[in-house]
Amino acid sequence: MFGVSALATVSVEEISSMIDTPKMFQFYFHKDRGLNDSCLERAKAANFDVMALTVDTITGGNRERDLRTGFTSPPKLTLASLYSFATKPMWGINYLTKGKFELPHLQDFVKEGTDVNSSIGNYFSTMLDQSMNWKDAENLCSKWGGHFALKGIMSVEDAKRAVDIGCTGIMVSNHGGRQLDGSRAPFDQLAEIVDAVGDKLDVICEGGIHRGTHMLKALSLGAKACSGGRLYLYALAAGGQAGVERALEKYKAELVRDMKLMGCTKISDLNRSNLRFRK
Repeated sequence: MFGVSALATVSVEEISSMIDTPKMFQFYFHKDRGLNDSCLERAKAANFDVMALTVDTITGGNRERDLRTGFTSPPKLTLASLYSFATKPMWGINYLTKGKFELPHLQDFVKEGTDVNSSIGNYFSTMLDQSMNWKDAENLCSKWGGHFALKGIMSVEDAKRAVDIGCTGIMVSNHGGRQLDGSRAPFDQLAEIVDAVGDKLDVICEGGIHRGTHMLKALSLGAKACSGGRLYLYALAAGGQAGVERALEKYKAELVRDMKLMGCTKISDLNRSNLRFRK
């Protein structure tokens, strides 16, 4: 399943016209209710299969590297960025010859949806509704009317509450470890969450998935699936479509090879007897 964010640079309509495989829309709850309604209706009209509400990033984390480098999206032209363009000429060529930066789901509602320079942290901290609560999540689930997940669940209590509001899935995630410093890894509480709600909804492990063996460990604990962003985005940045295809081939080859080495012929063979934990 492919997931695309409300902050994507490609619209749900364009994605839907290109692929017919399962699709998930990652929803960020904005202060602008018109923007929220527009995102939901566009994803529904584009026949997306799942809506996932992000609940672990209601404000920007303290991304110190971004603060140090002055990183914004799109990039701000400074002496440092101009030097980067000069030493990596394809960056400059792409910047000048490719289409203008825009966020198609946002551009009709907020200026940050166009080519206005903004840091990710600043956007999250000012544009998202920090008063979002369980009732808002329940109302969004009801409006969507299909498969609905909460992305960023990190406790048994919240997992149980997700069941109560009608979710059909949860994504156990700490947003790639880029938000709350010192947060537990998703894998650390995966077992207790699966034990509590795994028979009521799909539990997906997200974050820290770098190898096929990481997927096998999460699936052995009872996760229904694994997901990741950097898992394919580094390959995309380095090699475009061919890079992503190569990365996915490597993950698949790892899964098949390692399952053979474990004596497993199907995913359902994966269980906790495969795992040992340090005392």
